[in-house]
Amino acid sequence: MRSLIKSVTNGKRVLILGYGREGRSSLRFIRESCPGLPLVVADANPDLLSLNPELHQEGISVFTGPDYLQEIDRADLVIKSPGISLQKQGVRADPSRISSQTDLFLRAYGAQVAGITGTKGKSTTASLLYHIMHTYSPNVLFAGNIGIPLFNLIPDINTKTRIVCELSSHQLEYISRGPHIAVLLNLFQEHLDHYPSFYDYQMAKLQAGLKQSESDYFIYTAADENTRLLMKQHSLRSRLVPVYPAEFTGNGVGISGPDVVLRIGSAERALLPADYKTRLTGIHNQINIRVAAAAAALLQIPAGVTEQAVASFSPLEHRIEFVGTFNGKRFYNDSISTIPEATIAAVNTIGQVHTLILGGFDRGIDYTVLTDFIGTLNGTNLVFTGPAGRRMLKELSLNQAATEKALYFSDFTEAVKAAIELTPEGGNCLLSPAAASYDSFTNFEERGKYFRELVSGKK
Repeated sequence: MRSLIKSVTNGKRVLILGYGREGRSSLRFIRESCPGLPLVVADANPDLLSLNPELHQEGISVFTGPDYLQEIDRADLVIKSPGISLQKQGVRADPSRISSQTDLFLRAYGAQVAGITGTKGKSTTASLLYHIMHTYSPNVLFAGNIGIPLFNLIPDINTKTRIVCELSSHQLEYISRGPHIAVLLNLFQEHLDHYPSFYDYQMAKLQAGLKQSESDYFIYTAADENTRLLMKQHSLRSRLVPVYPAEFTGNGVGISGPDVVLRIGSAERALLPADYKTRLTGIHNQINIRVAAAAAALLQIPAGVTEQAVASFSPLEHRIEFVGTFNGKRFYNDSISTIPEATIAAVNTIGQVHTLILGGFDRGIDYTVLTDFIGTLNGTNLVFTGPAGRRMLKELSLNQAATEKALYFSDFTEAVKAAIELTPEGGNCLLSPAAASYDSFTNFEERGKYFRELVSGKK
């Protein structure tokens, strides 16, 4: 990796664009690998220098404030942080000059990487795959969109190390090499505040497969309509592994007799018993499990290890998480839900939801599928909050029966308190916002934690 960094930076004006967690990691590793290399750091935060004393080192130039993106035109190599959207901000830069940690990491270690992306389910699937792999061997690492910069793994990597990466669209849009095993779980409207269109978002995700070689594998959900349509428009060189919800013909993963199997050509390999034990609930998680099991099989992990690991895997926080029973009422935290399809899946998984909390930051996604679904719920109290909740309620107002049990609160705390009161004893209250959290919180984790504190009486 150090030799790659030296070769790609040699004789170039290098710009680290964005100085959050990943930008700091990039600066540290490049300074260690290329002592004396002049570096430029650009970030919108005007207080960057006062908050980060390491930027005062000799050889580092810093540009901040509203014009920080202008430095792109003066750079030969831009190492971009995921959160910065060049397309949305109207910046037209030569793609050959744009790179990222993910791009550089995959150039060096792509043959050892299983990368998981998708609008929803990637954290659960990546965590489950890591759990399966770690059950089999300790020489496995996990990083990426979970909050661990990829460069942080480098000191622990050897030629036998297997690496699981959770990859966001932001990380994938400028890669030049795909992971050996790439997974695309699904494609729903998301991050429309980052991309000019839904198609641009989808294409960023698809780079994981488009940049693979003939010896790589691309696992995808065959039943996901948007993925299926996108793949009809683009040819991938890698070996395709579709995942099906039931029995299937041809290559892929699905039910065959008493087992979930992986079939490639004439070879069929059992991955799991069809009645495997797991603590993950919902149809969406059945797909996640099959995807992880298929990736594990392609990495030559025995089926018995996969079955054991699937049974012992604990669900992640904020994903249809049962918070507890308080005053005879059951509360579920699905703060990870930022799109309509996730909320619909959560309601269907729980079954009877007596009170549903919706809304948050409005990213402009289409809520028609959600408001149509809500209109079919009988006896469910609907509590809306935030700009997105206001728009959902407005769209729902055409359905008079549905709005009879609907309330709106601009304040999240007041919305949750009302939901607690509305939920009958013995009933289920679900936070599944179908919207981002940025109107009131830093991220969905902070929102979910605050919800747990409110319903348990700790706030």
